[in-house]
Amino acid sequence: MSQKDGEKVIVETKCTCKACGNVWYYDKRDEQTYKAEKLQEAGNNLSNAGKNMMCCGGCFPAAFIPEKNTPKIKDLNVCDKCGSKAVEKETVEHHVK
Repeated sequence: MSQKDGEKVIVETKCTCKACGNVWYYDKRDEQTYKAEKLQEAGNNLSNAGKNMMCCGGCFPAAFIPEKNTPKIKDLNVCDKCGSKAVEKETVEHHVK
């Protein structure tokens, strides 16, 4: 969000699915959240891989190390309705007083 002449300008990305016509919006905060969740997922996957490698070496106590959860992350570039990656994007500005 930025301000211009007493107005707030909200900048969003408008996504339109070319397969089913579904339209959705996201902003910079959603992008930052998505990137942070992807980094956390990568860290969890590396942790789980390390645990599994220790177990392959015969380290019995490693079997008791809990697996890290890898929750489903909403991909901003995929249609929620049909799952298509054929998405057209455009930047949209909303002027709010």
